Amino acid sequence: MRTILFILTIASMIIPHSDAQNAQQYFDGADTNFYNSIKVVIDTADTNNIWQIGKPQKTIFDSAATFPNAIITDTVNDYPVNNVSRFTIQILNQYGVYGIFALQWKQKLDMDSARDGGIVEYTTDHGSTWTSVFNSPYVYNFYGYQTTNVDTIGDGELAFTNTDSTWRDIWLCFDISWMTTLPDTLMFRFTFKSDSVDHGREGWMIDNIIAHQTAIHTIINVKQSEYLKVYPNPTSNIVYIEAQKQQEFHIIEHMELINAQGEVVAKWDNLPTKFWFDAGKYGNGVYLLKIKTNLRTETFSIVVKK
Repeated sequence: MRTILFILTIASMIIPHSDAQNAQQYFDGADTNFYNSIKVVIDTADTNNIWQIGKPQKTIFDSAATFPNAIITDTVNDYPVNNVSRFTIQILNQYGVYGIFALQWKQKLDMDSARDGGIVEYTTDHGSTWTSVFNSPYVYNFYGYQTTNVDTIGDGELAFTNTDSTWRDIWLCFDISWMTTLPDTLMFRFTFKSDSVDHGREGWMIDNIIAHQTAIHTIINVKQSEYLKVYPNPTSNIVYIEAQKQQEFHIIEHMELINAQGEVVAKWDNLPTKFWFDAGKYGNGVYLLKIKTNLRTETFSIVVKK
């Protein structure tokens, strides 16, 4: 059986773990099981890092989701200007070969809209490269937040921003079969950024981080009759690919986009069975999209017309 191992960081310790398929971090000590806890690493070597674990003592951030502690961009003070602060997590646990891996957390926001923001990224190569979870085709689903609280900030990155004083239950989901193909563990990074203007905002507060596997996703998918669904067609840019859900290991092993001259203009390996790409950047025309999963191969004719 294939397994995926998530190794969660904290200092340089080796943390024992059980075979349970849930891990959590509520930042409150006694209510987080040592053997299944999500370890959070704050870069304390950076003296400008304002992430702190403790009791919130602000106006909007006045209490944790579960008493008494949360992780927050300073438990007492408003965030400073020109700040970049980060913490990272990994998950120590073993999962199966199919289903959905979900990273959940609760959050509140208070930031200058479209100026300051909170960025969430993941890495599959121990941090050599980081990918934003916003608009990533490898993310199965990312939801629970208000659309008014996501925007591009000063450097053009998509981020959580604006103010939301309600505790939101955020879900970030990945396909487990795809995760088993990764050459390394999956890590997550939460980055807060502020610009040079100070409006006395409180920042970003997070609590109740949970990692778990679910065979049935919380967003109900309509069962499709065809094995592979490719849409819309014709398209001006984005093409979506969805395969029927299978209760076994299931990935797209290889995919090619071929133009009218028979040239392969793009190719991908080891994709989740729910994926998308921007066909518009290859120009108008008729293309063949050849999709090979570990179960079968199908070819589709795609018309790109802007």
